[in-house]
Amino acid sequence: MFDTPVTTSELLTAWREATRAAELAERLARIATESAERAERQALGSEEIADLAEQTAASAMRAAERARAAANEARELARLGRQERLAGAQAAAHDARALEADARAEYHQAEAESRKRHDGTSDASARTNGQAGWR
Repeated sequence: MFDTPVTTSELLTAWREATRAAELAERLARIATESAERAERQALGSEEIADLAEQTAASAMRAAERARAAANEARELARLGRQERLAGAQAAAHDARALEADARAEYHQAEAESRKRHDGTSDASARTNGQAGWR
């Protein structure tokens, strides 16, 4: 197979080249391994960031649902409060009208009684004064 004799110098050169090639292959393998490990760490970091983003989105959705529920409750309370205030105002107006009607009735009754007394007194005093003075 090998027809030409190889010298020691050629063998030494071939050995050096093979050693350099092996060292270079080892360095390339180490670099490739480090790159793969770095990529894996970055992928894990990216997964963690993605998980955190999902958790944040879920929290934001829960917060939005709570805010929506609070807004609806506030709207309902405002509506009920407005209805209660309106009902209260209507009841107060009704009570005021009833009190006014009662007071008017009492006033008219007192006025009528006063007229009766006045008419009765003035008739009696007119009769007494008139009869005694003019006859």
